[in-house]
Amino acid sequence: MVTGPDGQRLTVDDRLAEIRTRYGLDSIVGQFIDIAAQELVAAVDRTIERYTAAGIPQPKYG
Repeated sequence: MVTGPDGQRLTVDDRLAEIRTRYGLDSIVGQFIDIAAQELVAAVDRTIERYTAAGIPQPKYG
């Protein structure tokens, strides 16, 4: 959820926006993203926290 379709590093919010734009808000994917966004963001946050706690450096965005 932090890597774009071309391999670029994105924030989770930017990735969700990219998915919505690519599929459209009325598509099943767009609808799912809207329903699941809060849980997806929370999962990414937990993963980043675990990486940080383990001393694993995070790549830079952009």
